[in-house]
Amino acid sequence: MSARALSRTTELPTSSIYHHFGSMEQLFQSAQAYAHDEARVWCRRKLQEMKGWPKNGGADSLARALAILIDDWTAECRDLAFAWSQCHLLAHRDEAYVAAIDSWREHWAAFWREICGRAGLARYAAMTSHVFEATAQFHLIHWHRAIDRAALDEFCMGWGRWLVGELVEEGAWRRHAREEALASAPEVAVQNGVAAAISSAAADIVEEGGVAALTHRAVAARALVTLGVTSYNFRTSADLVRAAFNTIYQRLTQPLQDKPVTPVDRDSSIAAWRDFASQPRRLAAIEELMLAVAQDPNLRDFAPQMRYLRGRSSRMQLAGKLGGDAPISPLDAAIYSSLISGQRRALIGRPEAEIHASLDEMDLLIAGLRAGL
Repeated sequence: MSARALSRTTELPTSSIYHHFGSMEQLFQSAQAYAHDEARVWCRRKLQEMKGWPKNGGADSLARALAILIDDWTAECRDLAFAWSQCHLLAHRDEAYVAAIDSWREHWAAFWREICGRAGLARYAAMTSHVFEATAQFHLIHWHRAIDRAALDEFCMGWGRWLVGELVEEGAWRRHAREEALASAPEVAVQNGVAAAISSAAADIVEEGGVAALTHRAVAARALVTLGVTSYNFRTSADLVRAAFNTIYQRLTQPLQDKPVTPVDRDSSIAAWRDFASQPRRLAAIEELMLAVAQDPNLRDFAPQMRYLRGRSSRMQLAGKLGGDAPISPLDAAIYSSLISGQRRALIGRPEAEIHASLDEMDLLIAGLRAGL
């Protein structure tokens, strides 16, 4: 985004932008505030629409509400959902946006306290908010409307079963979607050494600076080759983006080596969540990849893989917590993946007491699952 592009879109002179906002940075901050205000309006409307919801409806009632609200949020407020996700990415690179992302966090925490309280499950409000945050991001990725919506229902009903201490079998819709994702994974062309080095450089740039930083010139400098060589191997910007994302995708989904699972201790988790700057760059690249797939039709081939093949490494972590013999399904792994992803996003930079409280809640949830085995 640039002042010139905004001028073309709004049909207003560029000088108007600087007159009203002072700088593009201040305009970005104002846009975030606007998006947050609109999200509050949406949430108040949804709470009013659900006014007649039976009190203390329990886990199944909450699960159905979760599916409806995720679908409504990403359909009715798609632009706001993207703004929310972009705010989190901005906070990774600029501490000026930490206050904005904290406002989003507090907003959703309050919303889910109300929703879960109505279901008689207030103790699971924070965990449900985490699941909502991560799952809503994935639901921004459009693949097949009917399958995506049905699979979302199965996912959320699975979360409801978790809240009563039960692991869940994978439903027919999610199983079908996962099998389609495995069968339709795009083949990556074999690259020569130079092309592979350029692709790796492109992926590094996306990890560090996001999609906006990905240019032929920047990749050539990073790969230590000429601009001509880069352009010869990847002629268009779309070719370069696809090369970067192919490499990132391979890095994220490379086969896991069989090895004993050692649970991460609490002190390590707290240290990892202390601030945005301490986060591994690849975590931001994951979100860049998800948003790009959700926005760019040229990357649609990645949609089923991003939505339905997640949870491979999370399954190992969950097995470490429940025991190696626990009957963990692909749906259980996906639920746990969303839960810990949302928790991580919600706790980066938060006070240590809040982090401890969240980890305690997670321990109680896992203990309930373990007791149900």
